[in-house]
Amino acid sequence: MMTRMKFRPLCLALGIAALSATTAANAAVHRVFPGHSIQAAIDAAAPGDTILVEPGVYRETGNGRYGLRISTPKLRLIGKVVPGRGEAGKVRLVRNERQETGIYAAPAGCEYDAYATSCADTLHGFYLRGFSVEDFPRNGIQTRWVDGFEFISNESVRNLNNGIYPTVSANGLVRDNVSYGSLDTAMWVAASQNVRVINNVMYDSVIGFEITVSNNVWVTQNKIYDNTLGIGLFHPNGAGNPPLPEMKNWVIEHNDVRNNNRPNNAPLGSFQSFLPPGIGILLSGVSDHVIAKNTVTDNGFVGIGVLGWCTANNGTPNACDTVPPPELLGDPAVNNNRIALNKLARNGLSPPPIDIAFLAADITYFTSTLFGEVSSGNCFEKNKPSSFTFFSATEFAFPGGVPTPIPGPLPTDGC
Repeated sequence: MMTRMKFRPLCLALGIAALSATTAANAAVHRVFPGHSIQAAIDAAAPGDTILVEPGVYRETGNGRYGLRISTPKLRLIGKVVPGRGEAGKVRLVRNERQETGIYAAPAGCEYDAYATSCADTLHGFYLRGFSVEDFPRNGIQTRWVDGFEFISNESVRNLNNGIYPTVSANGLVRDNVSYGSLDTAMWVAASQNVRVINNVMYDSVIGFEITVSNNVWVTQNKIYDNTLGIGLFHPNGAGNPPLPEMKNWVIEHNDVRNNNRPNNAPLGSFQSFLPPGIGILLSGVSDHVIAKNTVTDNGFVGIGVLGWCTANNGTPNACDTVPPPELLGDPAVNNNRIALNKLARNGLSPPPIDIAFLAADITYFTSTLFGEVSSGNCFEKNKPSSFTFFSATEFAFPGGVPTPIPGPLPTDGC
């Protein structure tokens, strides 16, 4: 059966082509040199313009909150990089006085305050390339309410909350960036849709890469190493955004996740401060995702962990049985996840000296109705080599009244 093709009326097609040509023709290039203001060029730009910045150190003075604030649609902000000149060949945006976030793109009037969950507008289009954003106490590069964004070949350096942080945004590409030195997450996709994360390097942070409360996130060919936790996929209770009706299709494949054994120096009392070091990939209280074809090696505690949210947080202030208990923003179980064709080696050989060290393995699966979780539909198959170590438990015995997990096979009911 042939599929009927649809054609635009000729006049409409010509009209769209003419509009695109007019927009391209009207676009301008604004050049910025050391000693001048990037923000001033941004403020003077029209939608579709390009800001081309020459190498140098830029410390903006026009905004007490952000290094750079973008609210112009389809703006292209490009830092010129001169190979072979080291730091002198980069565009370096550094903090000035009380600035909190380095580069922030969002509609006018819609700021990054953690409690702001809605915006009446959307910023359409933002392109950022070639910037080194350094030493901001909150976030390095952040979007909110942006539809269509690209972060290409940037650096986030010691931005202490999150490094590269697309949040409440859609239809994005994050490629060829380097992020390190964060006390929360080097790169975090939060409350966002349709984001591709390709060929980035994330290291020397508490969490290398994180996803929460999102849909359709593809993460591939990244190098994630020397963090406390390599990749964290967390339940909405671990996020700063409210849950969505669906939070599905996070595909983590072809990544190199290794040696994530960094001591945890997150601020005391923060969610991430309770993460034990030595975990490669952790799914906690999330469902309908794929972890496949990754290389996961030399993580001292757990290579790949799939844990119910309440199980994982038992014994911490985030536990589901605290008094009063935290409001659970969604099912704490882990359902319908596929963990397949991963290459695992030398994980779990040096667990931290804590009372859950029995979980140490290449693959760990731990969820139980004892913690209010009913998990099903998970598939562990074809992980390599066949001799990989694992720990799996869903039931408990009570010798002497002490709950003790009963080891069993990894589940295959979802295969």
